[in-house]
Amino acid sequence: MIDCRLSISSRGDGWTSDNVLRASMEISDNFATIAYKLEGDDCLLTLSPERAEQVRRGGADIKLSFVPNAKTLCVIGDEALRGGYEIFCTRLSVLIKKRGVAAEIEYLSGGDGEKINVKIRAVALSGGAPASK
Repeated sequence: MIDCRLSISSRGDGWTSDNVLRASMEISDNFATIAYKLEGDDCLLTLSPERAEQVRRGGADIKLSFVPNAKTLCVIGDEALRGGYEIFCTRLSVLIKKRGVAAEIEYLSGGDGEKINVKIRAVALSGGAPASK
């Protein structure tokens, strides 16, 4: 894993969320894994041209899966108590390079079909030093 700068920008119906974080990234062939903390929760983002997934563990566990032109789920909770809702990924674009990743995910969320756009960019910090734990 190498240290990187991660930016996640999300837009929905009347709301926005922009986060710039320090993270750890591993890139292999056509697959990237990014580990980071958000609001005290441990998060893991996996990206490939065919699929994206975010897992967040903390106050409330959340797992979002995205497959282009397919219905998947946002699962909230753990084994003891779990719920969620459907999401439909209308667009997934992932570009993986040696020193970084850029992705854009567009999806319809829940029963009301709120259109959400997420832009992700992770760039290795200069030198590509191993991430500290």
